[in-house]
Amino acid sequence: MKKKSDYNLPTKPMLYVAYGSNINLTQMAFRCPHSRIVGTAMVKGWELEFRGVATIVPKPDTEVPVLLWELDPRDVPALNRYEGFPHLYRQQEIEVETENGTAKGMVYLMNRGQISPPSDGYLQTIWDGYKANGMDTSYLLEAAARAYDYASDMNSKFDESFDDDEDLGLDDDIQMSFKF
Repeated sequence: MKKKSDYNLPTKPMLYVAYGSNINLTQMAFRCPHSRIVGTAMVKGWELEFRGVATIVPKPDTEVPVLLWELDPRDVPALNRYEGFPHLYRQQEIEVETENGTAKGMVYLMNRGQISPPSDGYLQTIWDGYKANGMDTSYLLEAAARAYDYASDMNSKFDESFDDDEDLGLDDDIQMSFKF
């Protein structure tokens, strides 16, 4: 009888499509020491998005740079744990454009979530991966800017919802003091 953790484990190396913190070479060397880099590629019709952490989402007329790994089966359990598979992320086959043509690989896609900016440390981890692999950082910066803009818009809408509370006698700038 198979254990739950035995499902979705490959028996031979597979092509893994990384777009977030798993393009960071130091991080992947620790997590997936038996895997190796294949090269960079583009995923057409998808866009990098932050929901606190990275995911990619379908969007026509866009693309996202990725790092391709030959993922050794021995490294899959650690990668699945890191990705929160299957609860936070799911695995899906995706087509990538390489300099030698198209290929299919496995990608982790976030199951749900709302646009939210990444932490500075997380963004730096991805930035370091982009730089180390010669990837165009404009995609990363644009995705981060969209997340920060979205958060700012949400905060503004939240603040505006309290601007019309004069009829309730509420003060927007109530300060509280506690005595212990």
